[in-house]
Amino acid sequence: MDHQNVDTPSCPFCPFSDTDARFVMEHIEFCHPENGTEHGQFTMQPQEATSEYQRPSVWDGTEYQADKYVDCPNSCGEVVANTELSTHLDLHFAEEVAHEDPTSSQLGAFAEESNGHRFDRFDDDHDVQDKYVLRTEAGKAHNSRSKTAYHETTSAEGVKKLGRTELGPHANEKRMPSWLLKILEKSPNMTQSNKISSDGTLLKHVTVENEASHVIPVLSKLCEQDTSVQRAFLCSPEVRHIFKMPREGGFCGYRNIQMLISYIQETKTPGHEHFQRGLPTILELQGMIENAWDMGFNSIGRIETGGIRGTRKYIGTPEAQALFSSLGIQCEANSLAEKKEMRAHDALYMDVAAYFRQACSLDGNDKVIVTELAPIYFQHQGHSLTIIGFEIRDNGSANLLVFDPMFKTSQAVKRLIGTSAKVPDPARLLKAYRRGSAYLQKYKLFEILKLPVLAFCVNSANDN
Repeated sequence: MDHQNVDTPSCPFCPFSDTDARFVMEHIEFCHPENGTEHGQFTMQPQEATSEYQRPSVWDGTEYQADKYVDCPNSCGEVVANTELSTHLDLHFAEEVAHEDPTSSQLGAFAEESNGHRFDRFDDDHDVQDKYVLRTEAGKAHNSRSKTAYHETTSAEGVKKLGRTELGPHANEKRMPSWLLKILEKSPNMTQSNKISSDGTLLKHVTVENEASHVIPVLSKLCEQDTSVQRAFLCSPEVRHIFKMPREGGFCGYRNIQMLISYIQETKTPGHEHFQRGLPTILELQGMIENAWDMGFNSIGRIETGGIRGTRKYIGTPEAQALFSSLGIQCEANSLAEKKEMRAHDALYMDVAAYFRQACSLDGNDKVIVTELAPIYFQHQGHSLTIIGFEIRDNGSANLLVFDPMFKTSQAVKRLIGTSAKVPDPARLLKAYRRGSAYLQKYKLFEILKLPVLAFCVNSANDN
């Protein structure tokens, strides 16, 4: 997409543009409904060139040159880097589409298979170079220890405080606003309902406002039904999708840590005894990270951030590693950077594929394999997600499957929990969980954190 082409239709409310004028109209209707836009009321104008910003230290210095942030026009509460706004709104778009009834006539234009162009910004199966990843031995991936991912700090000499490019728009605040503190101090709403099991037993079911359980079995069935998927691998079905609360803002790093903790809790792996009282809140996680620094785990983080307790400063892989290490929970943090002979996202694909393949046999005929592996904490410039799977498409390209804490589980997916129903267009529901080359190729460095592989289990999707 050429943002400088004067003939390219663009959104008058954000940097989004597309060569398909109808798609731009539909984007405006979904993402900017508060502006009362109707068909034909937007202007076709060249998109303004947005400044790119650079993240020094752990991030490649050639990616970004500015740190301008804007409020999400979709009123989700996020403050988004200007360079990321278009992708952010595309994901809102996918979220809204997944919420709609599959039979809705309004969605006819979007119910295309993945080789359509409308969502190619983050789910891409056209990059032929990606086929190289799947044919190359995983051992050739260019992994290196993260520049900030180590267990103990021996010296703080030369360490400088990070700025907005690393810590976000609130890098210099001493305390978050009192209204936000009250939101975070309040536990998420919980509702209890009774359900009848298959054997007639009455079961009490508790639903947490910003959590969704049993999503991975649904995704495994959707992958099974999607004819464009050649093979898919998923982590433990015990992992919960945990997402941000309304008006919460940018606490994605904490939400991803919570998702890893949900795995530790449900599978009773080493360290689960630290979380017997439930899932730690964001404020409690801040205290745990500060305690980890006190114990000497990645303690330069306190100098780099100026402290995080009670603030909205972004955290990343070093903080996640410090927290788990301080509790005696083994974890491994690595960075995957662009090299002359390999793109960063190719190295990422290879690493993630090797991780899932080590836990299962490839000799069987199962199209979808659900393992008991832990999810992976995944960081790129400006955002973090939780990797829950990996899929290979019929044309040889690949996608990561992720839980994004910025976006809630759709009602369409929730309705499929515990059912064996088939949907007419599984790719439409999978869009919000897929991250392909079109999304990943913008970044030249990734960081991942893995919990140890303690058990091996192979289940076909039909067994879940």
